[in-house]
Amino acid sequence: MKVKKMDPRVVRTHQLLRRALIELMEERDFEQITVQDISERATVKRATFYLHFDDKQAFVQQYMNEILEDLREHLFVSEASDPEEFDMLSGKAHPSFVRLFHQIAENFNLYYALLVRNRVSYFASALLEVIHEFISKGVDFTEPDDRNLTATREIVVKYVESAFLEVIIWWVANNMPYSEEEIAAHLMNLSIRGPYKHIPERKSRI
Repeated sequence: MKVKKMDPRVVRTHQLLRRALIELMEERDFEQITVQDISERATVKRATFYLHFDDKQAFVQQYMNEILEDLREHLFVSEASDPEEFDMLSGKAHPSFVRLFHQIAENFNLYYALLVRNRVSYFASALLEVIHEFISKGVDFTEPDDRNLTATREIVVKYVESAFLEVIIWWVANNMPYSEEEIAAHLMNLSIRGPYKHIPERKSRI
């Protein structure tokens, strides 16, 4: 089946509208932004906006879905190029972990606008679903035997995915203070080893 190519004029219009949306979301709350605001910032007629989208929600949701689908492709489609064997205890980040943060860095302004300046619940929830799938596959690969996990598999996955989302938000909010490789390695090590290099001994009081 041949994939129909999008008209370059339509592509450009979408790009202008998206850029305008992100700029506006960095300046004010999402609820305060109107279609008129987006159109004016994009130098696109309001009528043109409605030729492409029913309303602001439809436009934003399509944009978010495309960004998340792009993230999914880089995480899961690209995994065919990952090494067949990888030492998870090496302290280095698996390529898939680095890809996660690379894609976020590539779309930094968008993630900042949707997760920090405006924490859009739909985007955060949809991103968590992608992370859930990513973590589930990682746990299954690292340890397929439930008897070797410190909690039930579903709790382990929920614990790790929640930590991932909050660290991603922190990383973006603080303007990526660690490189993609560094933050990926930190999170992977935390996911596998926990926060301690050695289990701390509790000293009894005299």
